[in-house]
Amino acid sequence: MSVSRDMQNGVVVWILLFMLSTAMLLTLSNVLSARNPKQQARLQTLTMLANAEQALLAYAMQPLGTTQCALNCPRPGDLPCPDRNNDGVAESSCSGVGTRLGRLPWKTLGLGDVRDASGERLWYAVSEAYKNNPRVLPLNTEAPGSWYVLNAEFPALDIPQVQAVVAVLIAPMQPLTRSDGWLQQRKPQQSDIAKNYLDMAATLDNAGAIEASTLGFVAAQPSGNFNDIVWPVTATRMHRAMQQQVMFELKRALNCNASSCSILPTPAEITDSACLGKSSLSAGSCLSSASSIGRFPLDYQAHWPLAAQHILDGDATHHWFQQNGWREQVFYWPHAGGAQLVVAGEPLPGQSRQTAAEKSVLAHYVEAATFQSLAPGTVALSTAVANDSIDTVIAP
Repeated sequence: MSVSRDMQNGVVVWILLFMLSTAMLLTLSNVLSARNPKQQARLQTLTMLANAEQALLAYAMQPLGTTQCALNCPRPGDLPCPDRNNDGVAESSCSGVGTRLGRLPWKTLGLGDVRDASGERLWYAVSEAYKNNPRVLPLNTEAPGSWYVLNAEFPALDIPQVQAVVAVLIAPMQPLTRSDGWLQQRKPQQSDIAKNYLDMAATLDNAGAIEASTLGFVAAQPSGNFNDIVWPVTATRMHRAMQQQVMFELKRALNCNASSCSILPTPAEITDSACLGKSSLSAGSCLSSASSIGRFPLDYQAHWPLAAQHILDGDATHHWFQQNGWREQVFYWPHAGGAQLVVAGEPLPGQSRQTAAEKSVLAHYVEAATFQSLAPGTVALSTAVANDSIDTVIAP
């Protein structure tokens, strides 16, 4: 009984402490909000930027279906062109130099009229490889971003390499006088002049950022001449979204609801160079021969079951899968109950996929930790980071 009372008293004390700490946090939050309106505005703007990033990732993961598509086909990782006339709609094309910076196309993304805490619409830049018109092939987890962001404000931000940013979101905040002396005017007739919204720090100009160059965007501490809030969308975040989308589409393509389903063919050998690339596969190449994990083969009937033009049939004029070289990035291991699927992430340190010889090494795509989860006990446990996506197709 005494123990029970002690336990009850202890629980009461913890509840009281929790309530007290919560009240203190709320009070502190209210104090900070009252005394730091700039901090509150910044928090509001960061929330808007985070929501905008999620909208871009959702756009890049739109369901693709199994409809045949020969040219400029929708694919995982597609991002819209910027809005260049401030109407909320993405431009139909952004292939020209300077056309991949504009405003966030909020209508195209299905967002509301998102604005920063100062009431300004967000600006947006997209990498050439990720723009959805005209598309550059191939686009998969091998494709880096082409925007460089000098991160003078947040040194720990996840930008692992110079060209790892696939898109950039910018909140322009209140108008000011830029460090080059330009007084920002935001009248309707001047709304297409980037210098009226975007700032510069040192030699880097957010209004004149150069793609695929170290003269890109800059995120700096707020000052009298700089108040842009810059939000990079890194390749790592985009690649994770692309892997999930590819996995979803593969599982849908391999799903069988017929009374008698065809047996999945055995994989092609990882060393079979005929399976590589984004061009159509030739009949009689990339054949089933692997005894365990391997790449998707062309199949012994030249087409996968249940569809005359299946996304795995190896014809680059049919679907996004072959057009964008995903056969190199995806591995599968069929078994009696279905198959294990692996969509490889971007190359990690020590993984190189430049030559056919390097692409024939499983370890250059699939980490030891992933393989251990597929076949426990077959490889030594690894403490290395794994960025593969794994799922299972269940036989009906």
